[in-house]
Amino acid sequence: MMTNYGGAIQIIDAKQAEARDFWMFAGYAGWTGGQLLDESESWYMVSADSETVWKELVRQRDEENADPRDAGLKTWSSLMGIIGKENEAKVVSESFADLTLKEWAADAILFNSTAGSDEMQEDLSSSDAGLTQLSEIISSVSSAPDTLDKIVKLAVNARDGLAGSLLRGSPADKSPFLLSDQKFHKSIILILQDDEQMTLGILINHVTTKIRPMMLPSGRIVEIPIRYGGSFGIPGVTDQPTIFLHAKSKLKEQSIGEPVGTSENDSSKIWICSEEEATKAIAEGHASHRDFMCIEGFSIWNKDAGQIEGGILGEIIEGKFELVDPSFTEEMWVTLQAQASLSLDTLDRNCRLASDAWGVAGKEENSFPPCVYDSSITVSELSDDALRYWIEAFLLGGVVSAGGKYSSFE
Repeated sequence: MMTNYGGAIQIIDAKQAEARDFWMFAGYAGWTGGQLLDESESWYMVSADSETVWKELVRQRDEENADPRDAGLKTWSSLMGIIGKENEAKVVSESFADLTLKEWAADAILFNSTAGSDEMQEDLSSSDAGLTQLSEIISSVSSAPDTLDKIVKLAVNARDGLAGSLLRGSPADKSPFLLSDQKFHKSIILILQDDEQMTLGILINHVTTKIRPMMLPSGRIVEIPIRYGGSFGIPGVTDQPTIFLHAKSKLKEQSIGEPVGTSENDSSKIWICSEEEATKAIAEGHASHRDFMCIEGFSIWNKDAGQIEGGILGEIIEGKFELVDPSFTEEMWVTLQAQASLSLDTLDRNCRLASDAWGVAGKEENSFPPCVYDSSITVSELSDDALRYWIEAFLLGGVVSAGGKYSSFE
């Protein structure tokens, strides 16, 4: 039987049932006409009646040490055993999909009241206070207090615009990009524009399988790997010119292109130029094609009217990104230049170089990094794998490496 909250209260008040006789569900799953039938190969029929599932819910409720972070996987395994599929359940145990589901459950359905940890509550309170303080500082015209760390000072000083800045994905042990936008995990982003309407940036550490051939006046053709800059402005969807970048001092002295943003220390800045300027510099021997990066697509963070901490700055405040000290720009750039056009042969090396470039800005090592619930896999490791699978799926054309580490990948 099904009722609403008011109906359940009336039944309890009439002493026709107890509170523990009810299960409360928030939300529901739905399928359009014919959709569930089309997905029949993705589902198993457990029982034609509800009694079997009901008994399992009772068992789950009465089980000691039940934890929402299990994400219902024990129940699923139990039901698989009922229909003689226990071997299939064992095969996918500890799979990437199962571990990611546990992290989703920890993020979406683990409430403070069920966590049973005063430490978690203190961490949440401390985090809220920190965000409030930082927001107030950025909204103030006064300079940042000396007690703020170097990265926060950079954010405060950049309140009039972040164009020209390099950002990197959060170094936190629990990546904010495990469950969504995996492309931003350990990303390196160059901000091209930061005004009242939006922040526009490009990722520079994701090489694609595509190349950009450039015809020199001599007839020789040189090829530059094309990098994925973001999901906006991809040719064929929205007509957007390809972006060329360089960081070569000799080209800066000859005014090849122009700096992205402004800085007192132009030697650490990245410059943007046209394809024609890059072709001419290569043809005249002032540079190699390896001195340039070719980017397609860009990323956008919109701002609400009058919102100072909107756009990418809002995500810096939330801890999703952090500003990179300009002194690290050259080493990051040189490391990324060693990446090659993406293929099965270059995949491992490209991923390692991208991670190395991201790590140039440093990361405090945690002797006891958090693990996925009831697993020996760390959340950081799972996030690295999620990024790799995103690269394989969206840039290489298909996930190829999951089977070597996890028992299964769905």
